[in-house]
Formats: sequence, structure tokens, C-alpha cells
Amino acid sequence: MDSKEIKQLIQNGEKIDVEFKESKNALTKDVFDTVCSFNNRNGGHILLGINDKRDIVGVSEDRVDKVMKEFITSINNPQKIYPPLYLLPEVFEIDSKKIIYIKVPEGYQVCRHNGKIWDRSYEGDINITNHAELVYKLKKEKWAEVLTGHFAKQQNKMSKNNNKKCSHLPI
Repeated sequence: MDSKEIKQLIQNGEKIDVEFKESKNALTKDVFDTVCSFNNRNGGHILLGINDKRDIVGVSEDRVDKVMKEFITSINNPQKIYPPLYLLPEVFEIDSKKIIYIKVPEGYQVCRHNGKIWDRSYEGDINITNHAELVYKLKKEKWAEVLTGHFAKQQNKMSKNNNKKCSHLPI
């Protein structure tokens, strides 16, 4: 990700995979809901220092390190985020203001924030913890991804082994 791509994300606005958080002086607590939502969906981009109107307000220069440290500490705390995530926020300077960019990948386990399960719908994060049908659907999708990946690896491994066993035969 570079400054040009960050500006494009800002210009295009919030979507199912893009979220802005003002976070000028402190980390907004709902950022972790968004992290889980993105991780439970298809991944996404979080930009700290941008408001909902797409204005670049920036994270105060003297608060950037504190905001990043709090974010990294929280996502690695299994009491807060489960499973803990390994994310690397990046700082960009746009229009002489500091922006923190966080890329959240799609997860293969259901992600929880403070024990709650979050999902993403268009531009919002939805707590689906008490909606058994939605939780079941999310878990089913995650398990399907895990099993599909597992079987694909097994099939690939078997294919390689068969090629080795037959490599001596003339074609």
C-alpha cells in the first residue's frame, strides 16, 4: 500500500471492506469490532485519522505511537480479541497529516471481540452473537474454507506423490 492507494481508498469512501475512524487523539474502541467484522468477512482496510465525511483529520503526531501500541497490544490479547491477530499498522503522511493504515486479512476462524461475534454489512459492523442462524452460517462458511483448503492441499500432495511414483514410466 502506498500514499496514492490510500488517497484512492479515501476518495472511494467507506464500503463493506473500507472503514474510517477519526481517532485523532485516541484509538476509538469500536475499531476492534471492525477488525473482527473484516476478519470474519473477506478482510478489509481501516484508516485511522479519517472521519466519516472523508476528511483527513489525521492522528495527532504526538499520539501516533501511543495509538499504534494500544492497537497492537489489544489485538494480541486473547481476552480482548480471539483468536489474537498479527496485524502491522503502517503510518502514512497525507496532506501533512499522519494516517494509520491497517490491513485486516480474511480469517479462517470466527473472530470475537470481548466475547462477541461481529459481522460486516455494507458500511457497518453488526453484533451477531445472539443470532444463532447468522453465527451458524458464519461458522459453516469458515469451516468450508478450512476443509476446502485442507482437501486441496491433500489432493495436491497426492498428485505430487503419484507423479514421483510414475516418473520412471515412459509416456
